[in-house]
Amino acid sequence: MLKTTKRILDLPKSDRPQEKLLQKGSSNLTNAELLAIILGTGRRKQNVISLAEQILKQFPIEKISLVPLENLIKIPGIGRVKAARVLAAIELGQRIFSKETVNKTYIRSTLDMLSQLREIADKRQENLVVLYLNARDELIKKETIAIGNINAMHIELKEILSPALTNPAISIIMAHNHPSQDPDPSDADIIFTKKLQEAGEIMGIKLLEHLIICKSSYFSFAENKTFSI
Repeated sequence: MLKTTKRILDLPKSDRPQEKLLQKGSSNLTNAELLAIILGTGRRKQNVISLAEQILKQFPIEKISLVPLENLIKIPGIGRVKAARVLAAIELGQRIFSKETVNKTYIRSTLDMLSQLREIADKRQENLVVLYLNARDELIKKETIAIGNINAMHIELKEILSPALTNPAISIIMAHNHPSQDPDPSDADIIFTKKLQEAGEIMGIKLLEHLIICKSSYFSFAENKTFSI
């Protein structure tokens, strides 16, 4: 006779932790219900929530991260696969809330960019600032490249791209302000951006965005598709 396992779907719909999570949010689930979702199935004559409660009774939530893999495997109904799922979920949570991760800054939207660059919006002189990102979209360097009249300073492309090689970064975001508070790009802005994009492609550094920032508005080269960024 084939053995059966008590899956979450064997529970009444109102008791299924996935349904509760979708309807009420993860913060409204008990520790056992969250663990039950990770486990996926219980064992013969024991549903998955009961199994989760058993695990947490033996290994309290504040100590479960210290439990060796072999100890989890010894619990009836767990096995190597479920034990691995539990430990992987714990490790992921620890990484998310580790000091190193919390202190990192990630740039994944225009709003993230603006939060790093708003300081130049009301400057009386043009400021050219570049954000350097790694493959995880993490901000690894923020540098003011030039201050003054950008069009008159004859900025060399290498001044912008060299820090990307030394840090190293795989992508950059360039921004400058217009003291006139008119965010529209000049012809010089467009030409310079295109040259930077082409030079970056040769060096393997992607130009993600060029923002022109003013007090109450901004211009995005990427959003306006001035050319393909």
